[in-house]
Amino acid sequence: MVEACAALIMSILDRHIAGRILLNFVLLFAVLFLFASTIDVILNLDEFTKLAKKASGEDASWITQFGMTLGYAANYHLPQFFQFYAWLYGIVLVGAAGFTLVQMNRCREFVAIVACGVSLRRLAMPFLCIAVGLSAIQILNQELVLPRVAPLLLRSHRHASQDSVDAYPVRFTDDAAGTLLQAASFDPGTGRLRDPSFIARDSQGRTTGRWWAKSADWNAAEFAWDLTDGQQVEIEPDGRGSSRAKPADQVKTDLSPTRLAMRRYGQVASMLSLGQISDMLEWPDSREAPALRRSAMTRFSVLVLNILVLIIAIPFFLDRVPGGLFVKSIKCAGLVIPLYFTAAGIMLIPIPGIGSLLESVLPVLVLLPVALLRVGGIKT
Repeated sequence: MVEACAALIMSILDRHIAGRILLNFVLLFAVLFLFASTIDVILNLDEFTKLAKKASGEDASWITQFGMTLGYAANYHLPQFFQFYAWLYGIVLVGAAGFTLVQMNRCREFVAIVACGVSLRRLAMPFLCIAVGLSAIQILNQELVLPRVAPLLLRSHRHASQDSVDAYPVRFTDDAAGTLLQAASFDPGTGRLRDPSFIARDSQGRTTGRWWAKSADWNAAEFAWDLTDGQQVEIEPDGRGSSRAKPADQVKTDLSPTRLAMRRYGQVASMLSLGQISDMLEWPDSREAPALRRSAMTRFSVLVLNILVLIIAIPFFLDRVPGGLFVKSIKCAGLVIPLYFTAAGIMLIPIPGIGSLLESVLPVLVLLPVALLRVGGIKT
């Protein structure tokens, strides 16, 4: 009977703490996102206003133009909510946990909990459960949402009225086999090439064939570009055969629309799902392979990093003696913020001489014993 009552009390206490953490997390995250979005809208209001005037016409009322301006601003910033979560949910969780612990300390809740015979280490359990839950949400966000909104995240402010960035010309770009691609334009939104030209080369760099067409669309099933009005020329090493053109329907290459976008926008790698990365790694010798492997390994290491940083921060406030909250907050921020961004920087920035796997897990390996020592040092 006593054990059942104790279990019931701990269940109620866990739900109470978890609810406060979630509330503080939502409030803190919303404040930071709205603050960052508002500042950005103010700084780039002219761009949104120009788009509104262009769409509504100079004769439209100021109410219409104002409404369209806000609409374009929202269209630009709402997709960034998911990227904002991926970047900052870990540090926001630490802030939410700190606010929760400060509130409990100020209300002398720790004194009552310890008086009931409950270990302060036990109070860390709901914090860890919330951290695991938010990490699971980030996995879903990374796998299901970010790949879908990636074209929207690549836009600049002047593209807020569009579904993707403008088409741009493709300079000579090589694939894993050495084939060069050039195109008058590539539209990331539709994934279509206009006036593409493919030049196949041998190991010595000599041209062995050429394909050209009016346009080309990506065939994901066959990892190839389907050519519209395509032509092909096979060229012998001595130059013979360069005049024998024949129709061509397809060119196989690893230069997919995603890879072309990644060549121009490096941040695309962080928006891909594991399935997309796995498909792109079918060509392990491609130029993007190291960045793709690092991105795949780092996203899991960051989940563990966020939990370890939370464990390191919690003991600052789990104290039987109330008071000194300002000093504890300064110490926590002074340690956690530099620690978090240094560890994240080590994971994301290539370091010469260190493999991608070691680089992605090195901060976790260093912080794991630190987190265990911090938990073991709690006085309870």
